[in-house]
Amino acid sequence: MHLQVGLLLDGQRGHAHLNELDALTTGPLGLLNVLETQLGLLRQEPSGADRVLQFRELLKKLDGPERFYHQSFAIDELGTASTLLAWRDQWHLHGWKQGQVHGGTDDEVNPLGSASSRRLRDMADLETHAHDKLAPGIGERLALVDDALTRLPARISHLRLLEHLSWWPLAWQKVLRHLSPLEPSQSVGSAAPGTLLGDLQRALLDNDTGSRLRWRDDGSLKVFQAETGWLAARGLTPLLTRDPQDTLLCAPNVGVLDEVLVAAHLPRQGFKEPSALRPALQVLPLVLGQMWAPLDLYGLLQFLTHPICPVPRVARLRLSEMLARSPGIGHGPAWDKTMTQIEADCEKDGRDWADVRERIAFWVEHERHDPVQGAPLKLLTDRLHALAQYLKGRLKDPDPARQLAFNSGLSQTLTVQRALQALALQGETHISAQSLQTLLAQATAQGGANPLLAPQVGSCRTITHPGAATEAVEKVLWWQMKAPALVGAYPWSRAEIADLRSAGIELPDMTDLLAREAWHWLRPILAARACLVLVLPPQGEEVHPVWLRIESLFEKGHKPRIQPMEALLTDAALQPVEHQPLPARRRWWGLPANVAIPRREKESFSSLETFLFNPFLWVLKYPARLSPSSILDVSDGVLLYGNLSHHLVERYVQRPDSLTMPDQAFGQWFDPEFDALVAQEGAVLLMPGRQEELVSLRRRLKVALQQLRQQCRAAGVVSITAEEKLEGQFSGGAIGGSSDLLVTREDGQQAIIDMKWGSTTYENKLAQNRHLQLVLYGEIVRQRTGRWPHLAYFSLSRGELLSIDQQFFPQARVVRQKDEVAQEGPAHLWQRFLVSWQWRRQQLDQGQIEVVLSEDEDISPEEAPPEDGLAPEVLNLAYNDYLTLAGWGDDQ
Repeated sequence: MHLQVGLLLDGQRGHAHLNELDALTTGPLGLLNVLETQLGLLRQEPSGADRVLQFRELLKKLDGPERFYHQSFAIDELGTASTLLAWRDQWHLHGWKQGQVHGGTDDEVNPLGSASSRRLRDMADLETHAHDKLAPGIGERLALVDDALTRLPARISHLRLLEHLSWWPLAWQKVLRHLSPLEPSQSVGSAAPGTLLGDLQRALLDNDTGSRLRWRDDGSLKVFQAETGWLAARGLTPLLTRDPQDTLLCAPNVGVLDEVLVAAHLPRQGFKEPSALRPALQVLPLVLGQMWAPLDLYGLLQFLTHPICPVPRVARLRLSEMLARSPGIGHGPAWDKTMTQIEADCEKDGRDWADVRERIAFWVEHERHDPVQGAPLKLLTDRLHALAQYLKGRLKDPDPARQLAFNSGLSQTLTVQRALQALALQGETHISAQSLQTLLAQATAQGGANPLLAPQVGSCRTITHPGAATEAVEKVLWWQMKAPALVGAYPWSRAEIADLRSAGIELPDMTDLLAREAWHWLRPILAARACLVLVLPPQGEEVHPVWLRIESLFEKGHKPRIQPMEALLTDAALQPVEHQPLPARRRWWGLPANVAIPRREKESFSSLETFLFNPFLWVLKYPARLSPSSILDVSDGVLLYGNLSHHLVERYVQRPDSLTMPDQAFGQWFDPEFDALVAQEGAVLLMPGRQEELVSLRRRLKVALQQLRQQCRAAGVVSITAEEKLEGQFSGGAIGGSSDLLVTREDGQQAIIDMKWGSTTYENKLAQNRHLQLVLYGEIVRQRTGRWPHLAYFSLSRGELLSIDQQFFPQARVVRQKDEVAQEGPAHLWQRFLVSWQWRRQQLDQGQIEVVLSEDEDISPEEAPPEDGLAPEVLNLAYNDYLTLAGWGDDQ
């Protein structure tokens, strides 16, 4: 074989494709695979997670208070094992021999055993027990190859290194010496002398620190900068249209590059960009995240709405909508109603309801465990087995890309499953949430490639690391020259590094590593023969050190000219677009002459409120039936508090003894009922960090219910009904709704209580005689009974009942009405409502629709509301789903 090997060439496509047999350009892992194959050493290598678990078992057996890793291991076993295993593997790669720790005297065979550092002594002790108990790492595999090459030569006739042999780790150096490699020749610039690019290459090679270059536009060096990554990608399209195999694209930060090039009708370059966030790799973390108490509502909603989910689709949508409204699971009104709906959907679609219900119970209603005490390994293994069976079924998908995606998810699941089985064989019975998360991260460390991003015919050479630019090409494009991550410092002290060197472990000096990295950065620049294009990141982002070096080589006043990337966007398809301002807001909309909006058969307070105070909102929502997009989110905050408090009061008043229950019995009823309600409809409050909020809500609602009980006792209430259905008539047709509480005294007099979380807004409504919702419901009761009921608000957050008098509720807080409405009552407000409704109806019949978004808009006397009607009111814009359809003002 003829091989060309570079330290950074694994997974790169920067070399030319030649029609030659037994020739390969590869990196260290590719070369190791070739050698192990030829020498008969190839085998199924365990995953990184498997090796971590093997090393964890070794650490646990030797653990004790005297070990340097004892405290870290007690907190995070797998994280500690992963870190120490990485140390061990790095030492073996740089010369630590297995023979030094297996057999012989301690000082001769295990030099680290006498090191001054306790960390090194403990690591050496661990190594003496690691024989045949730990799968080999790269360094140990190289030691086996080195030993085999002494007996059997490799079938490699020509090996050319792209870095000096001394740059390779010591274990690699021993292997490579068997193959008589050719060292790289002295680097020279590829560009012709006399060009700006050629002068730049020679200045960089000479390590010139002076400023002796002058900028000139000879086309050999171009520097661009874009305002955004998208513009930077779009600007590359004119530069990738010729000689793709003689063009090298260096893109360490891929971003949207491939997508933009495809949109410009260019071949996809095939940047794989492995990611742990591929949809198929998200399923397992979502499944395992549901194993812990308290219930993670946000994670459960993500799990149910994920495109790859083992819960049947017929159930997922219903469950997601229920969780968004009533965040909780388990037997309760919202849950039971949802189960009934899913059962009906199954019957309609011909699905087996029993099977669907079993899956819901398995994936959603299962037991959850304390994250510190951990979950049983047997339970987790069974769950992963079920997920693996689901993913295996998805492998039958006819789309090859989706097959590959599902296969990556299956591989991830099986890897974690094997790791859990290995823990069980080591005698463990449980695993904590932190350890499981570490295990999952190790199983998904490599991420997954997007199967749809394969390179297409006509793509150019591409690399994601500058050091992979090993061959000269006509044109080099370095896209987004952002500052890279630098080599990290060793975690060992100078004394420890000296002891490691004495043990034969030749760790490269940090200065040498940084110098080698700097040399690799120069490769794309030196590889360009005719043209080098550098694309800088947007202003404000840190640039690559190479660009700072290039700038320093130019004389003051003759610095490189940075062109805006937009200068390359000369495509004929990119035509100037005339500025079109957004539609401005108008106070009035007009209907065409041939369009009429009929009356609705039945109105409610919600629909009448928008009709009266913002007709454009009513028109779009009801006659036009425009629905806002559905974005599921867990109910929280004031909305959640209001729902929970309403439902808790409903549960209480539905009890037959709600009005006679003693205070002690009420206290015994409240706590378990509150806990059950929160678990079923407000489990988000059980999540970490919400405990104080939950305690405060419990206290507030208990006080509120106690005050409500006291108000009913003081008023002599003998009957109380929640959510009473009310049906009545008005001049516009039927009207209906549900009163929060309808209470009746022994004399037959009734009162309607509207429960609200806040109080200030509704106190003002009473003071100004604008409590329209109460009056509408009161009129319906009057139509039914012949007399007006008393009207009151009850503030759930403050446990306070508000009324304009104490005729019905002697302990109510009286709200004094404004002087201008002091002589009016509910009947007057009802008449004002009828006048305003008729006024709005006439406007609508004439094709006029008012858009009310601000109080300070000027209106003419003809547009003003009737004096004997309702006062104008601006509804809360935060609840207006159609605000953008109203147009745009100067303040937006």
